Amino acid sequence: MENTFFEAPEYPVLDRFKNSAILFIKYAVALLATVFFIKLLEYTYIIIKGNIPSEFFLLALKSLFFDVIFVLKCLPVLYLPFLLFFFSLKVKKQIYIAAGIIFSIYILIYLLLLKYFFTALVPLGSDFYGYSYADIKQTVSAGLSIDFLSIVIFILPFVFLWFALKIAARIKSFNYRIAAGVLVVSLALLYFNVSSLPSQTGFKRDYEYNVAINKEAFFFENSYAYFFDNEPNVDIYAANYFEDGADGGNALGPQMKYVNSAYPFLREENTADVLGNFFNVDSARRPNIVFIQVEGLGRAFSGPNSYLGSFTPFLDQLRGRSLYFENFLAAQGRTFASLPSILGSLPFFDKGYNELGARMPKAFTTLGLLKHNGYHSSFLMSTDVAFDNEGLFIRSQGVDEIISKANFNDFPAAHNSYWGYPDLDLMKKAIGYYAKLPGSQPFVSYIQTISMHTPYKVPEMDRYYGLMESQMNKLGFDEGQKGEHRNYKDQYATIMYSDEALKYFFQEFAKLPAYQNTIFVITGDHRLPEIPMSTKIDRYHVPLIIYSPMLKRSASIRAVSSHLDITPSLMKFMQANYKVKTPNVVTWVGTGLDTVRQFRNIHRYPLKQTVSDLIDYVSGEYFLNGQTLFNIGDNFDLQPMQDDNRKNQLIGEFNQYKSQNNQIIQTLKLLPDSVYKKFKP
Repeated sequence: MENTFFEAPEYPVLDRFKNSAILFIKYAVALLATVFFIKLLEYTYIIIKGNIPSEFFLLALKSLFFDVIFVLKCLPVLYLPFLLFFFSLKVKKQIYIAAGIIFSIYILIYLLLLKYFFTALVPLGSDFYGYSYADIKQTVSAGLSIDFLSIVIFILPFVFLWFALKIAARIKSFNYRIAAGVLVVSLALLYFNVSSLPSQTGFKRDYEYNVAINKEAFFFENSYAYFFDNEPNVDIYAANYFEDGADGGNALGPQMKYVNSAYPFLREENTADVLGNFFNVDSARRPNIVFIQVEGLGRAFSGPNSYLGSFTPFLDQLRGRSLYFENFLAAQGRTFASLPSILGSLPFFDKGYNELGARMPKAFTTLGLLKHNGYHSSFLMSTDVAFDNEGLFIRSQGVDEIISKANFNDFPAAHNSYWGYPDLDLMKKAIGYYAKLPGSQPFVSYIQTISMHTPYKVPEMDRYYGLMESQMNKLGFDEGQKGEHRNYKDQYATIMYSDEALKYFFQEFAKLPAYQNTIFVITGDHRLPEIPMSTKIDRYHVPLIIYSPMLKRSASIRAVSSHLDITPSLMKFMQANYKVKTPNVVTWVGTGLDTVRQFRNIHRYPLKQTVSDLIDYVSGEYFLNGQTLFNIGDNFDLQPMQDDNRKNQLIGEFNQYKSQNNQIIQTLKLLPDSVYKKFKP
């Protein structure tokens, strides 16, 4: 006779519930033990890779505590399918298998999220929902790496779980009261929405927080917020609404005067010309403009006071002849919004302007406005122009020529890069293209690089490992610092490679007739995350370099500005000095670059880390990350602070932006057609 939990058919239903709860909690002990086992494997992997956070032991204890909280919160959800199987199956082995399948799904999700973290060094959150299947497939394929250690970490937890389930079923000390008590506590944690994540303020570095958290808890709490949290609506045209900059909290900043409630971002154009005094201007000869967006270029490893040391020797040399913005912010934490932010100072909409695809509303951008004024326009990249709908965005601006991965047939294979051709190949292609342009027409062009991205594989890797070692010696690193950097040798070698590709580009462009009359705008789309980040704002901290032979003088600028300020200042410069026709009303989120040499911030704007997350906001010398307020110092040092009045002020400002943004998500209205037609590309 088979061993069952129900030996008598008349067994009361209530007792069957009791037995199911007792057995489930026994199995839950096995699940928790497996989670602890995975945590042990995770931390072993981190130690082997050399990515050891400070105060590791205390961090681990805190991490285990929140693991318990999350497992408890999951128990009611896991109990429902278990209960169904328990009442459907009577054989112990079948119930054991059913429990194993349920908990294995839990563990599988955990391990997949852990693998993502090992690759990106940031946890996966609600940004998962912001990408198409094709985009996810391409991103995962590019970053996927499988080694023996990864296989071990993936397989062992399942072996451990199924063994632990057998052991847990034999526990004799559990009774119904204990089981019911655990389930009641679990339900209470769910009902009162107790967070399974620690406070970010208790960690010195962002990386330490990312290590400590339960990656599955992070994913599901972010997912819940994505689907169920509603943003408050604010009427920016109500009588009690104050204009931007008019509340006294940001008195130094430019004020925005909105002009039409049907178009919530439409405002008067009042940007000051802060660039004109830096240039030798020949108003009869309009300059060429070349943007260079460097994938992953962050201030953490480039330029003065970079806390990781600078691994961009060419850019360091170039900044001495440029306008160099030390405290500069990318508007986004991934590439998805870089083109709309840099070229159009555009709002984010729901998942980024580009995500709208064919529904993108008409907008003013540098490319489109200069095209309207007689410029030849082009866009150059070495990857697939369809990714993130970049091709659709560029074509909407009437760009004359697009060069992408499909145009590289005359170059060698892609050198192990899944995304496309490496940066040096792109720069060679660009030089060949610019050399053929007629000198009679000014041009505006945008170059987007790719090499500083997973999988961080470029031609002649050994050579760039050597250059990395040489750079560490020049920086005076001790052996401890060298060891820490060698943990990320692929990343640093790739940074050195991309820097050399830029050096080649400028050396060769200097030989072209167009060089003397060209302005170069160089920035990163965001700081690469695969080297651990120190703070929540570190991912946005990128350099801005404006270089031209036309410059009267160089300057190192410590005032804060962002991607959103580039187009307002550049177009004002062109209008004020070269009689370029520009609109009187615009939809720019930024108010223009601040060129003051001392540290300050007169701006306020949102920062969107991922396609789905809009939780970061900067206003003056304050930074709001979710519900956590920080004071911003020079070089974007962050200090957590408790100031409810200031925090509420930033939340109010942020809500105003969100209200405007929510309106255009619904209406897709940025500009009246009558305004756009006057400056149509």
